[in-house]
This record gives sequence, C-alpha cells and structure tokens, in this order.
Amino acid sequence: MKIHFTNLFGQSSRSVALMAQNDIMKIVRELGVNELGIYFYDQTDESWGELNSRMDGILAGVSFGDIVFVQSPSWNGIEWDSHLVHKLESLQVKLVTFIHDVPPLMFEESNYYLMPAYIEMYNKSDVVVVPSEQMYHKLVAEGLTVKKYVVQKMWDLTHQLDLYSPQFERKLIFSGKPSRFPHILGWKYDTPLHVYAEREDGVDYSKVQLEGWRTQQELLLELSKGGFGLVWGNSENPADERDYYKGNISYKLSTYLAAGLPVVVPDYLSNADYIREKGLGFVVSSLEEANQVVKDCTAEHYHQMAQQAKYTSFLIRNGYFTKKLFVDAMMTLNE
Repeated sequence: MKIHFTNLFGQSSRSVALMAQNDIMKIVRELGVNELGIYFYDQTDESWGELNSRMDGILAGVSFGDIVFVQSPSWNGIEWDSHLVHKLESLQVKLVTFIHDVPPLMFEESNYYLMPAYIEMYNKSDVVVVPSEQMYHKLVAEGLTVKKYVVQKMWDLTHQLDLYSPQFERKLIFSGKPSRFPHILGWKYDTPLHVYAEREDGVDYSKVQLEGWRTQQELLLELSKGGFGLVWGNSENPADERDYYKGNISYKLSTYLAAGLPVVVPDYLSNADYIREKGLGFVVSSLEEANQVVKDCTAEHYHQMAQQAKYTSFLIRNGYFTKKLFVDAMMTLNE
C-alpha cells in the first residue's frame, strides 16, 4: 500500500494556492509520500477522451487500496476535480480530501450555485481535512455527510533562513495587494502602515509606506526585523469576507509567524483563539483598535509576544502542523 498526495503546478510562482500545495508536498514527501502532479491549464477545448488519458497518466502509480490525499481545489474547475475523484473511486482507494479553499464560499455571489457539486465530491471522501471546526460545521450544514475529519489549524511555511530577532517598533506591516484591500490604501491612523506589494499604476499610496514586492525569502527576512503583522479582510465587502475568514485560515498569518513576528488579527479569524491563547499578538474588533493596541504596547510586552512567536515560528518553518494533520488523518482513517 502506498500513500499519494496531489500537488499543483502551472500557476504563477506568486500564487498562494500553488505555494501552499507545494509546501505541503515538500513536508509529506519526507514521510515517504508519492506525488501526483496536477497541472493548472485551460481545458476549454479538451475532449473527455483526452481528459481521461490525462488523468490515467496522473494516476498511473496508484494501485487498488492505496491512500490518496487530494489537495482541493486543483483550480481546474469542479467538473475536472469531480472526474478525478470519480476515477480514484473506481480504484477503491482510501480518499482523504484536504480542503484548502471552498470556491463557492470564496465568491458567493458568482459561485455559490456550485456548492452542491462540491459537497457531492467531498462526500466521496473517507476523511476530510478542513481548515477549522467552523468550516466543518458550515459544510455539514450544506450537506456534508463525512463523519471523519481532521482540523488543520495553521499553514506551514518551511524555510531554513537565519532570521533577525524582531525589534520593538510601533508599526504595522501588511503583505498583500492593496487593490484587493481598499482599507489599506485609505489608512487613516497614527500607526505607520508598511505595505509589501507591487506598485500598481493609477493607485494612490500616499497614506501608506509602500515597500514593494519581495520574494518569500526576502519577505521573511524583512518581516523578522520587527513591528506587527496585520491580518485583515476586505472592508468593502465585510460580511462575505468575515464569513470566509471565520472558516478559513490565513496564509498571511503563517507568513508573519514564520518570521517570528507578533501579529494583530481580527476577532472573527478562525484561529483567533490560538493567537490569544498562545500570546502571539493582539486580537481586535476594528482597525481603530488595531491602531490603539500598537500605540499602547510596551517594549516588554512586545518582547514577550516575540518570544512566543519564536516557538510557533519553529513549528511552522519545520512543518509540524502539516506533519501532525497527516498523522491525525492516517489514524482517523483506521478508526
């Protein structure tokens, strides 16, 4: 019996979806897992015969009774993903669906109609890996019938960099495209906001300090110098964004913590309790409060949080959250 993981290729090297799947594969490969490469492509004109041949190639190393973890979605569309799961079903494998994102919940206005198809696909799983307890219960409310599940809790971001020790600075750091987060461009608080993103034409950056885009390694080194990492949703569409943040987990959060940086997160974030319980930063209900807690923070308190973040950084950069969920999923399969 062999264990396999699907892994995404073909997207931009800046794609968080690609980086997340590749990081997971990098970690589990050390545990003897076989890779099933999936390429992101335009399959508009691909016939069913061509699709079947493609999937036969992807699954050539899978035998009856193997265990397959499908990192979902592949971003090739629900029909493509469902067809892959159907072929796995015919091989009578033990199927673990590792849910990274749920497209019908990410883009509810345009994609919610796809929810029944996603639920039907998830229901073919023996075990589902979900980002949070909240997401599991949301999917159950939508029709999920899989009883066995494992909660991910946090993304890993593996690296071997020799980082700085974060120094106390009353500044907030945001890594992300400002055009997707308009509240960033309209920053109106005393605490300086440093934004790591590529400059876009026709955009006013006068209210923030634009630091430019960095590679992942460059970004981690820069972040580790100090300040507070800010996680926040899109305030122009707060209801949908908050609902999704309640169930999903933020890759941005893991990036800050991988750098050993204390964080400021919204109280609706799915793993806000983890931040609070582990003393990794501040959990706040508004950007006004985010500004205030940073202004009021002392050097002593900052260094306490940085020390806590240092341990969590060790876990994240060495893949321990992924290793734990992998072992948990394997044990759950056997229950």
